[in-house]
Parts: sequence; structure tokens; C-alpha cells
Amino acid sequence: MSIRLRLTLLYSTILALTLIIFGVALYSIQAQDTLNSLKRDLALSSEKLVQAALRTELPAPPQDMLQREPPPPRPLDEFSSDQAFQELQEREIVRIMDANGNLLASPFGRAEDALPLSEEGLAALQNQQDWWKDDLISEEHMLVYSRPVVQGGETVFIVQVARSLTERDRTLNSLATTLGIAGLITILIAFGVGWTISGLTLQPIDRITQTAQEIGDERDFTRRVTYSG
Repeated sequence: MSIRLRLTLLYSTILALTLIIFGVALYSIQAQDTLNSLKRDLALSSEKLVQAALRTELPAPPQDMLQREPPPPRPLDEFSSDQAFQELQEREIVRIMDANGNLLASPFGRAEDALPLSEEGLAALQNQQDWWKDDLISEEHMLVYSRPVVQGGETVFIVQVARSLTERDRTLNSLATTLGIAGLITILIAFGVGWTISGLTLQPIDRITQTAQEIGDERDFTRRVTYSG
């Protein structure tokens, strides 16, 4: 491998590593910033719903205490007459659960509207801790924020607010593709420029090497390397 090629490869490798580190850092910062922004939006949206849930009367316990089957969920406008629930748009995916994780209310009052909640998440909510989870729901990547509604020191409701991550994922994929293509083009251009510059820089050395080789082959020790300046 010639010195020219080695220098060009070294220069290109250093540039490639720099671009990779920059791209990974930029992608990570963008991903974290968009996720934090989405979390703030969900937290703000849930605050009104938590306050509205606190103003909602608890459902009366069943007369048959041995009854284990929870009641079917109700539409949100029937669950509470509070303005926060009445003006709710389905764009903001909201579910209300009881302290045991049973669905109490959804926009259309359907049991299949329930959002996923793991046993670990339910335990955290019963201990009055918030729970974040990104999951695949109906073949769509979504971020689910579950928040306990505490009254009298006990968790009485669980408010779930979800938002789609599809647009965020699409934006991040576009960013990754752009960084990859731009980085590849930059490296190819840098390789060509580096090859040209290294050729010009090493031209005197190549002339010395070639002359020395000719002197050795011809055994003409009176010959000298020509130079100018």
C-alpha cells in the first residue's frame, strides 16, 4: 500500500469517525428532546383530567361483595359531567381505570379500548407513582402515560393518556437517513480531495524515490535528484 493511499485512508477514516460521532450525538439529542416534549404535553393534559376525576363521585360498591366481574366501561361523557371530560377530543387518547386496573371509562365505552398496563406498572400506580410505557397498540407505536388519582391517601382512579409516536419515529428515521447519505457523500468527496492533495504533497518524495530507484538500477552514482528553488 502506497504512502499516498495510506494518508488518504487515514484522513478519510478520521473524518468518518468524526461524522459518526456527530451524527449519533445529534440523533440522540433530537430523540430525547422530542420524547421529553411529548412527555411534558401528556403530563399537562393529564393534570386537568386528574382534577376532574377527583371531582367525580366514586361508583357505588356492588351489593354482592363476592362479585368479581368488574362493571363494563362507560363512555367518558357518562363517567363524568366535568367540562374536562365533555370537551375531550379523541386525538388525545384517554382511559380511566379503577385502582385494580379495570377499565372504567373510554370515549366510546368499549372494553376493547383498554390500553396495556403491566403488573409492574399497576403496582407502581397503586403505590402512587407515575408510569411511562411505550408500546405497540393496534400496530401503532404509542407512548402511554399512566397517573394515579389519589384521594384520602389512596389511589381511587388511574388516568391513562396516550399519544402516537409514529410522527416522531418518522422524523427520526428521516434524520438518520439524511445524516447517513450526507455523511457518505462527504466522505467520498473528502477521499477524492485528500487523494489529490496527498498526490501533490508527495510528488517531490515520489520523484526522489523514482530517481533513487533508477540510480540503483543503472548503478550510476554520479546522478543527482533534480530540484528547483
